[in-house]
Amino acid sequence: MSENGAHESVKTTERSLDVVRVVQERGGVRISDIVEEFDMAKSTAYKHLRTLESRGYLVKEGEQYHIGLKFMNRGEYARTRKPAYRIAEDIVDDLADRTEHEVDFLVENDGRSIAVHFSYDPTNPFQDMNADPTNKHWRKGTYYHLHCIAAGKAILAHLPREAVEAIIEQWGLPARTERTITDPDELFAELETIREQGYAYSEGEYTDGMAAIAMPVIEPTGELLGGLAVNGPTYSLQNPDRRAELQSTLEEVVTAFETRLENIEWPDPFEQGTMS
Repeated sequence: MSENGAHESVKTTERSLDVVRVVQERGGVRISDIVEEFDMAKSTAYKHLRTLESRGYLVKEGEQYHIGLKFMNRGEYARTRKPAYRIAEDIVDDLADRTEHEVDFLVENDGRSIAVHFSYDPTNPFQDMNADPTNKHWRKGTYYHLHCIAAGKAILAHLPREAVEAIIEQWGLPARTERTITDPDELFAELETIREQGYAYSEGEYTDGMAAIAMPVIEPTGELLGGLAVNGPTYSLQNPDRRAELQSTLEEVVTAFETRLENIEWPDPFEQGTMS
């Protein structure tokens, strides 16, 4: 294949991925929506949609195309392919049982955090939010900006400064609430505090009335695996005794998590790289 041909193939792939993004964001599209969104010929839009449908990545219902369950298959594989992610599920459930609070495990992906596992106590006063399946805040696979949640800030605190700057350049520091940090200098100052105290705290920065405490989870290689967070109503975590109790429990669970990671047989990256 010529260099130009390879470039065109990549561009075609990029456009198909953009089509998938728009289908998800709009909750379904018609061919005319894709034509308008990308200013492309109707025949080209049809080819993108039809190809994705034929492979199971889109489904057609009436005149609209929707995200197909093939993504569920791929997503579940991605969520469980690493032994560490499978361990995380047990850790999250255990921590939720011990604290009677919602617990989340998130990892950094493309400059944002993505929810890999979460669990919550059925007595959570915000249970009505969890009961709404259309509320994206509570879905596995949901993306969050790193700067406005405790787990995200725990992750940022353990990234090199240049990596954090690149994330800010890519995504900015959008405000979710009036309490969200939107100034880079203020964020870097807080990240320094997080490194010193060993945990991150957020209060009403993503959702009014909610607070969270989080710690990073480090792999035996020294690489950052993700952030583990305990979430609850602000009035609960504002209580100094309760917050200290949660911090102690979280630290104990993270230590146990990292100990379990030490017993995993990690693949040799050089051997892995030679596999076809």
